[in-house]
Amino acid sequence: MEFLKALPYVIGILTAVGAGIKWLYGQIKEDRNHYEKLYQQKQEEVEELKDQLNEKEIEIVKLKASEKGAFFDGKEKQNEK
Repeated sequence: MEFLKALPYVIGILTAVGAGIKWLYGQIKEDRNHYEKLYQQKQEEVEELKDQLNEKEIEIVKLKASEKGAFFDGKEKQNEK
């Protein structure tokens, strides 16, 4: 008989715990989605910066080569005397 009197309290506690777990799971999902979007944005920024870095490295190589008298047009420099 005592169990039947306590049954509504037990059911209430289990319901509250279940609702709390469901809420917590929803919050974790929202946070995951938020940070996933931030991660994707940062990845795009990293790719853009890598592209810029590669362009700068190409410019540096061209400048160094031009200092040495190298040509990139496929023609050899002919020394006329």
